[in-house]
Amino acid sequence: MAPPILVTIATQRSGTKFLGACLNAGDAVRSFGEPFKPPPPDSPFPAFAIDWMARQPGFAFRGTEIAAMLDGFLDGLAARAAEEGRIAHLDVMYNNLGAFTGAWTWPVRPGGESILCRVLRARGAGVIHLVRDSLAECVASTLIAERRGYHRRTPLAPSDGALRITADLAAAERQMRDILAARDFVRRAFRGHAAWLELSYPDFIDGQALAPLAAERISAMPGLPPARVVSRTCALRPTAPDRAGVLTNWADLVALEARLSAPG
Repeated sequence: MAPPILVTIATQRSGTKFLGACLNAGDAVRSFGEPFKPPPPDSPFPAFAIDWMARQPGFAFRGTEIAAMLDGFLDGLAARAAEEGRIAHLDVMYNNLGAFTGAWTWPVRPGGESILCRVLRARGAGVIHLVRDSLAECVASTLIAERRGYHRRTPLAPSDGALRITADLAAAERQMRDILAARDFVRRAFRGHAAWLELSYPDFIDGQALAPLAAERISAMPGLPPARVVSRTCALRPTAPDRAGVLTNWADLVALEARLSAPG
């Protein structure tokens, strides 16, 4: 049986770093952040993959070979966490889900395909799906974070009050459609998965800590060491609490979201 791991799946700007920091501050979970993020140099997966492929004669990017490589990488994270008596936690962003489809495979099927999701499900990984319901907020927060920096530990400077951004509505629509499609894909990929939990942003946050109900539900997930503190407070602060004032066309983003989310 594969060692237990805990995975957060989400779109960007959904509180993944806050959740990971809170978990890491406890003593049950060792969070490795976003290991599949492209380099430089804080992503451990590329170096692992290069070494793995060098030790596999005839490696041809077949689905089974990539799945074995992903299992090996996840086993390594689990072993590092186990040295501290914890289980491994990692973040997987929506735009990583299709990244490991083999080079010599048929195009993605109409129903969707993700080797990474299949590996996580087969391992029995605990999956936390973070959902930020507001698409407009996702877009605005991404744009603002690109200006202010993605992970803030100090209050906003007064000068930031002068920041103004106008969203490209065509690009915003593409981003919103991608989020909706990926959200639906993840729910279908893990339908019936025993170790599944869906949390909404910002409902799972209570100040600088996880909301008590969210912490309780995470603590109940399989594989977590018993009698351990699962989470503590962390110092991360919202990057874009003033998004409605910063985005000059905020009302247009809200209207765009309403159109895309309307039934039918």
